[in-house]
Amino acid sequence: MIQKLTLKYFRNHSQLDLSFQKPFVYIYGPNGVGKTSILESIYFLATTKSHRTHQERELIQKDQPFTQVKMKVGQDNYEIVMTKDGKRAKINQIEKRKISDFVGNLQVVMFAPSDLDLIQGSPSVRRHFLDFEILQRDKQYLHDLTHYKQILKQRNALLKRLKIDDDPTFLNILGQQLYEVGVKLLQKRKMFCESLNELFKKSYQTFSQHDVQLLYQPDVDEQKFKKHLETQQKQDIYYQTTLAGPHRDDFLITFKGFDSKSYASTGETRLIVVALKLALLKWIEKQTEQPVILLLDDVLSELDEKIQNQFLQALPKNHQILMNGVQKIQLEDVQMIELTKGV
Repeated sequence: MIQKLTLKYFRNHSQLDLSFQKPFVYIYGPNGVGKTSILESIYFLATTKSHRTHQERELIQKDQPFTQVKMKVGQDNYEIVMTKDGKRAKINQIEKRKISDFVGNLQVVMFAPSDLDLIQGSPSVRRHFLDFEILQRDKQYLHDLTHYKQILKQRNALLKRLKIDDDPTFLNILGQQLYEVGVKLLQKRKMFCESLNELFKKSYQTFSQHDVQLLYQPDVDEQKFKKHLETQQKQDIYYQTTLAGPHRDDFLITFKGFDSKSYASTGETRLIVVALKLALLKWIEKQTEQPVILLLDDVLSELDEKIQNQFLQALPKNHQILMNGVQKIQLEDVQMIELTKGV
């Protein structure tokens, strides 16, 4: 459980010290006071990534040289400092030279409004979700994914130089290498989606009796991937890119048997994504045998009062939960933290 959080020059917080006494913490106040930034800072400390921006310098308060996030969790102290030159991460004052050695020590699941793109957005958003969640718990997957991207970059660069009648020997070598590592990604993504789907269906039943499913949609299976790389070189040369493989994978979330992107309402979409995140929490807990911190950013908006109450009652009781919103909520055994302008 997080006991203390300290921010320095993080977004609009010049200096912020918060203590958490209960497993369920609700942060409320008007828009613009930095409620989301608090949750973002915890996510950033756990993953070294922001859920809101790829331009990480935006996390550093304007005209300041650095940002710092410190957190006490149980007996351990975590810290990350970021400047324009990079990040330094420490656990109990010992610096981790590799960021990959730091990531995965704190287990966090976050829901944010941007997560609705897991249904409404492009396949690249969903691929990123698959990869990011798997690699945090599987260092070999991180290695394989990095290796795959390197080979793919080499192969695509070669395809841009080759003509249809050129010797394809080196292209075939890269194709074989791409296949060998790509198959590993396919297998782990398939296992992850199947495990998550079972948890997802149960999680959604808490809110509704409608049927939902998460279905992995690989661009090609192992056999077709191999066949493409061995027999479709001329097609790849013509288009100057690798037209098939895990880099084009996707997954589909269905609602009542239909694609939820076009069939689910805005409120239903939000509830589906929340259920997916609660399923992810269960999956991480099974994988790591560690408690998971649940961060819920503006989760109650666009849910009617009945569903809000169902949702609050269904939240897992054995995990720390940090939630934010504009209005104060009526719930027992919750630590309320009000933010006002200037905090």
